[in-house]
Amino acid sequence: MGKRFKYLAVISLVCFTVLMLPVVYLTFVNRASGDDYGYGTLTRMAWMGTHSLAAVVRAVFGTVVRYYYSWQGTWFDVALFSLQPEVFHDRAYVIVAVLMLFLWIGSTFYLFREILCRMLRFDRWSYLLLTVCFLAVSIEFVPSTKSSIYWFNGCAHYMVPFAMCQMTAAWLIRYSVEYKKSTFVGILIFMTLLGGANYQAALFALVAACYVGISAWLLRKDKRILMLTVPVLCEVAGLVVSATAPGNKCRAGEDFGFSVSAVFMTVGKSFVCGIKDIGVYVKDRPLIFAGLLLLFVLLTAVYCTEEKVYRFRHPVLLSLMLFCLYSAMQAPAIYAGVEVSRGVLNTNYQVFLLTASGILLVAAQKTAERIGGGLARHGNIDMAVWRRIVLPGILVCAVWVLIGRGYIKTSASYVSLDYIISGQAEDYKEQMDLQTRLLENENAEDIVVPGINNIQGPLMHVPVTDDPEAWSNTVTADFYGKQSVISMDRPEWMEMYGD
Repeated sequence: MGKRFKYLAVISLVCFTVLMLPVVYLTFVNRASGDDYGYGTLTRMAWMGTHSLAAVVRAVFGTVVRYYYSWQGTWFDVALFSLQPEVFHDRAYVIVAVLMLFLWIGSTFYLFREILCRMLRFDRWSYLLLTVCFLAVSIEFVPSTKSSIYWFNGCAHYMVPFAMCQMTAAWLIRYSVEYKKSTFVGILIFMTLLGGANYQAALFALVAACYVGISAWLLRKDKRILMLTVPVLCEVAGLVVSATAPGNKCRAGEDFGFSVSAVFMTVGKSFVCGIKDIGVYVKDRPLIFAGLLLLFVLLTAVYCTEEKVYRFRHPVLLSLMLFCLYSAMQAPAIYAGVEVSRGVLNTNYQVFLLTASGILLVAAQKTAERIGGGLARHGNIDMAVWRRIVLPGILVCAVWVLIGRGYIKTSASYVSLDYIISGQAEDYKEQMDLQTRLLENENAEDIVVPGINNIQGPLMHVPVTDDPEAWSNTVTADFYGKQSVISMDRPEWMEMYGD
C-alpha cells in the first residue's frame, strides 16, 4: 500500500492546491470592513500619529479596556481585533486570507502529525493523504468563509483561537509522553491566552487538558502530568476575567451571569443541539459525509496493512469522550441565550469534523480487526485491501459526489471562482480602492462615498450608508479621522462628482 498511498497523497495534494487557488486569489481583493474599523481606531491613530510600537501597544491596551466595560470581555481577542492590518497600511489587509489559511492548514497538519505519526505510527504518506482529505472537506464546506478566511475581526475571534486549540491539543498529547519543559511552556502560554478568547475555544482547551491529564494519570501514574493543573488554572483565571466583564451585560443583557441551574440545563441541551447540528449537516452539506466515508476507508486500509500502528485500549470510551467534546461546543451559545454569529457555527463544524474523524479512527481499527483475517487469506494483503476496500470506497464516494453535485456550488472554491469569473471581485476591488482614496483625503472632513453592494460573495463587507449616524458610518469616520462619512447611490455620485 505504500506506493499506492504515495501516489494518492501526491494527487490529493495537487488537487487541494488547485482548489485553494481561487480562495487565495481573493486575498488581493479583500478589504477591511465593519468591526475592523471600530476596534482598530485607537491603534490606527497611534500608528499614524507616531509610528511607535510602544504607542500601538498602549492603544491596544486602551482598546481592550474600552470594550471590556462597554461590549465584551474577551480580552485576548479584542487585543487581536485592534491590530487589524489596515491599521498600519491601507494595502496590508492582503495578508489576512493567506495568514488564516496558513494557521488553519498548518495547525491541522501539526495536530494530525502528532496523532497519526508520533502516536499511532502511521507512515508519512498515509498521514499526508488523510490530512489533505480532511482539510479539503473542512475548508470547502465551512459555514462561513467570512469568519474563517477573509474577515480579520471574525477570524481573530474564531479561526486564530481554533488554530491555537489544535496546537495546544498536539502539545498536550506530546507532553503526556515526553514531559518536555518547552512543550509545557507552549501549553501554558496558549491556554492562558485562550482564557481571553471566545468561550468555545476556551472550553475546548480545558476539556482537552482534562482528558489528556486524567488519561495519562490512569494509564501511567506519572506525577509530572499533574503540572497541567497550572495552565488549567491560568486559563480559568483568564476566563473569569473575561466572563465577569461589565460589557458582557451590554451585549447579552442584564440577566447575563452565573447560574447553577442554567449550567445543568445547558449540559443537557448541548447534546441535543449537537445531534440536531449533525442533522443540519446531512441536509445542507451531504458531501462532507462522502469525505468522512473516504477517511474511514483510508483509515481501515492502513489498519489492515500496517502491523506496527497503535491500537486503542478503550475505543468505546474514547468515542464517547470525543462526542462529549463536540457537544460541549454548543454550551456557550446555549448558556448565553443570544443569537450567535457565523463564527460560532464554524467552530461547531470544525470540532465536529475533528471529533468525527477521531471516532472514525476508532471504528476503522475495529473494522480492520474483523475483516483483516479474511483479507490475509488472499495472499497479498496489500492488493486485497486495495481491490476490496480502497477502490470500492473511492468509487462509492465518487458516486456520492456525483449524486450531490449540486452542493458543490456551496463550496468555498466554487463560490470564490464564481465571484472572480463574474467580474464582481474586480469591480469590488476598484470600488474599495476609490472609497479608500476618498477617505484618505487629508483636505476633507466630511466624506461622501459612492454606495457599495453588501453582497460580496465569500468576502465580508459592511457598507457605509446614507445615514451619518449609522454604526458603520461612525466607525469608518472614526477610523479615518473624519467628522462624518455618508454614501449615495453610485450613479448619482458619478454624475455629481465624476472623476
